[in-house]
Amino acid sequence: HQVVASTACVLFHRFYMRQSFIKYHQYQIGGACVLLASKVEENKRSLKEISRACALVASKGNTSEADKAHETWSRLLKRQEIVLLENCCFDLDVRHPYAFIDALAAESKVPVFLAKAATAHVNDCLRSTVCLRFGPSVIAVAALYLAIGVHEYEFRGSLFESRAVDLPKNAVEETELCVMEMLEFYRREADSEKHRPLT
Repeated sequence: HQVVASTACVLFHRFYMRQSFIKYHQYQIGGACVLLASKVEENKRSLKEISRACALVASKGNTSEADKAHETWSRLLKRQEIVLLENCCFDLDVRHPYAFIDALAAESKVPVFLAKAATAHVNDCLRSTVCLRFGPSVIAVAALYLAIGVHEYEFRGSLFESRAVDLPKNAVEETELCVMEMLEFYRREADSEKHRPLT
């Protein structure tokens, strides 16, 4: 479920804005984020299911090793879920740009393929801190403008004049910064792909 994954990513970024990768292993916190996000988004997955998936990732796909580590992972995830909650000050209100994209696209008569492309940009950028640095309505506008630009779609309207979405007063400046952050994210991703060894 995409919203669960998105919420888990936001919780993960929130956690590591305050904590160190040295002190808390990313697999343990990542698993705790998925566990907590599944509860927050009311799409509950069992602890057994999530701990098994974490054990598989940690053992690099070795199923017999994962079966042995499953109980250990269950205990770890329960412990790290508490750490995660305390670190986030029990603030589990995570708002995503998806509904804003849909509302803006419908209001501005933006084609469905561009709304889907904007959603893909949002999902890609969950691997960056864009989700923490900008509000969901600004991210939605930025993702739509990025999709419009990438697809060279001729769009004559303005997303900033929306009645469907409440935008901040400085929405234009925020959107410009957000688009630049998204483009910078894609540039870094492209650079890391170039330097990744072939397997």
